[in-house]
Amino acid sequence: MNLVQLKMLDAIVRTQSLSQAALALYKSQPALTLAIKKLEAELGFELLDRSHYRLQLTEKGRIYHREATLLLDAQAHLAQLASELALGNEANYKICYEQLCHQSLYNDIICNAFIKHTSTEFSVTSGKRFVSLEQVNKGQADLGIGPWFDLFHATGDLESLPIGKLDIGIVSVSGLVPVQVTYQQLQDFPCLAMFESDMSFDSDRLSYSKGSTMMKIDDISTLKSFLLSGSGWAMMSLVHCQNELESGVLQQIKILDRENTFSAQIRVFRQNATHHGPVARAVWEDFKQLSKTFLGS
Repeated sequence: MNLVQLKMLDAIVRTQSLSQAALALYKSQPALTLAIKKLEAELGFELLDRSHYRLQLTEKGRIYHREATLLLDAQAHLAQLASELALGNEANYKICYEQLCHQSLYNDIICNAFIKHTSTEFSVTSGKRFVSLEQVNKGQADLGIGPWFDLFHATGDLESLPIGKLDIGIVSVSGLVPVQVTYQQLQDFPCLAMFESDMSFDSDRLSYSKGSTMMKIDDISTLKSFLLSGSGWAMMSLVHCQNELESGVLQQIKILDRENTFSAQIRVFRQNATHHGPVARAVWEDFKQLSKTFLGS
């Protein structure tokens, strides 16, 4: 038994396919088959049930694979730690920062870490709604900043800190939609909306619009530009259009028979891990102090 064999087994379990596992590992399918059969011979029992259309673990195989993943995780952790020790800190620190939640206080923390840790490349991404949660859960981002609801903890092993509040209202360019309308009347006007994420709980059913003509956009600045051009109404972060609301260019719409303003916490979050690099630790500590200030306000 060796780590290469365990990685092969794990790839087969994840893909449920010898061919897909072989592609993922850049190996031939016969080589993969031979390696697993050799491992089974060494262990003295079958790991895979080959009687189904897709490969499945046997009962003993499930127990063995569960323990093997712990070893593979430990090996990945050790490799990451060695890399960080060699470099002094993380080679790359990835942040997914949802556009709705941009605030100067959060920028300051990221900027200070960027200036202090000069050997680390910072990557900041954004996009469709709940993208930060999606990327952190998939390991594509080390840190997420975005709107937060309690059910998010059920999507993965996450730790989070409340750092702010997000207020959302229904907004249009002045004169496009009556300032007070019923929910049904609102559906007569075109709607601008953010693309849904790939999270299982996210779908068109979360949309406030059920019958409007809809334009979907994955960038908050583009959404705002179409909003200002009079293309339709949108559920919008009120702080992002505060100046336009105060000047009268945009108007907030009141729905007479439904809620028309919504609030959510903004949280910074990351995967629970036994080890975080120096950049991750420094950024988290700064956000922890910001969280204490927010909760005390």
